[in-house]
Amino acid sequence: MRPSDTNTMTDPKDKDRWPHIAALLDSPEGHITLGHMPPIEGAAIAVDHQALLVSLVRRPNESFPELLQRLDEAIGKAVHEGTITNEINGGRFRLAPSGIRKKR
Repeated sequence: MRPSDTNTMTDPKDKDRWPHIAALLDSPEGHITLGHMPPIEGAAIAVDHQALLVSLVRRPNESFPELLQRLDEAIGKAVHEGTITNEINGGRFRLAPSGIRKKR
């Protein structure tokens, strides 16, 4: 199976709309988590090779496509400029070491 067959962005329009998200999902080490992470109601986290690229908190009245657009732009900045965007826990959000994380 090719990496592009395994991600959820199968619509070419989505890959054009959010190219950095699509590229990260096509990467064998790229992961994105979206959803509720207590106490945060809406979080978006992007990781590559066990390194944090982006952590965002969904803004009041922000639509899901708007959150994805901010995520895509922040992934692009991380990949191309080395700028990590970290909005969770006042910028102090860190990934747990891989040996401590829950195994699924």
